[in-house]
Amino acid sequence: MDTLKIIVSTGGTGGHIFPALAVADEIKQSCPNAEVLFAGSLYGKEKELCQKHGIAFYGLNVRGIKGRGIKAVSALFAMAKAVWESYVFLGRNNINAVIGFGGYACFAMLAAAKLRGLPVMIHEQNAVAGLANKILGKFADKICLSLPNTHKQFNPKKCVLTGNPIRREIAEVKKENKDYTQLLIMGGSLGAAAINSLAVQLLGTLRDNNIRIVHQCGDKDYARMAEAYKSHGFSKEETDTMLFPFIDNMAEVYAKSDFALCRAGATSIAELAATKTPAMFIPFPYAAGDHQTANAQNIADHKGALMVQESELKNYPMDKILLSILQNKEELAEMAENIGRLARKDAAKNVAAELINLLKK
Repeated sequence: MDTLKIIVSTGGTGGHIFPALAVADEIKQSCPNAEVLFAGSLYGKEKELCQKHGIAFYGLNVRGIKGRGIKAVSALFAMAKAVWESYVFLGRNNINAVIGFGGYACFAMLAAAKLRGLPVMIHEQNAVAGLANKILGKFADKICLSLPNTHKQFNPKKCVLTGNPIRREIAEVKKENKDYTQLLIMGGSLGAAAINSLAVQLLGTLRDNNIRIVHQCGDKDYARMAEAYKSHGFSKEETDTMLFPFIDNMAEVYAKSDFALCRAGATSIAELAATKTPAMFIPFPYAAGDHQTANAQNIADHKGALMVQESELKNYPMDKILLSILQNKEELAEMAENIGRLARKDAAKNVAAELINLLKK
């Protein structure tokens, strides 16, 4: 096959970006002559993560439209302008195909690709699709799914079940043998205030029972959380080994973690499954279509996780519930095996293969 120029497009949070980067790596692995460019919003984490990953980035001046009130008007105009800019960019750079991973940041590039008659593919991570993918799915040539199309959101003839792509280093994680129990607390790449607040309530119990903590709290809440750790008797040196705004080396953290307290984003779930890390999911209550509840329910049904709605946290003794799990090695091992059975470590390879097949056609 001649030299290929592929655009991978998405943005916003790590939940969208990391699967896209995993597929970008796999495309380059399976097609050494392929050039991969990442297109996304100028306002998310994608530019920063692409730089760390060594992938060229093309930024678009786009923001989300849904739920922005009067600002939606200016966002709509910006999106229309971004479609035109993308249309010009695709022509100038002789792009062969575009694949999008959801979120408003990919809409302009994929719409422009369709206008140019280029092959267009999308990947849907969640059990319930977001607005961008619902629209893009109507004209995409191929739709890759992390979960079965049980909600009948897309044309079944276009769909293929690939799983949710994860980074190679996470797919290859092996659990470490150790003499302590570690709890991973995270609210996604940007953090989650509700999970951070719950963590504050748990710190005393976790400290008193020698449970190790690794906590990704997000940039915005770091100062509050550092003060909370200090008030619970943790020294600055101890806090610096436990509390982080953002964790770059998640593979190392997963290798040592026995259980997670987290949101139920599709990428987090895929990584937890691949690393056999059971969890207590607290779905983000304002996620589009309440897709995080659907994501979490799938794992809970297979007894690989528990789920508690954010609105119900005050109704349960969360410290006692978590501690009973963390101190029960047999239950942890059983849940680990259950969530591990749901892993699809070859998802990135599957998505890349679907794109190559689309191009061959």
